[in-house]
Amino acid sequence: MVLKVKLRASGKKLTPYVSSVVTDGKAQRRFAATWGARVGGCVKANVRKGMTAGAIKDAVRRCAKGGGK
Repeated sequence: MVLKVKLRASGKKLTPYVSSVVTDGKAQRRFAATWGARVGGCVKANVRKGMTAGAIKDAVRRCAKGGGK
């Protein structure tokens, strides 16, 4: 378990707070085994240096929508 600073948005104000985050739990390992590696590999194959932020977002969306295919 790790402590992480997060931001809570309330109206136009952001309030920082400290939260505990599980980084090596059962759910995280299951996600990495089923979706994480496939989608991460797809993103790695489609994102290149020099791409615009919009193009990167589109590539990530395509990978996530197709399940990493």
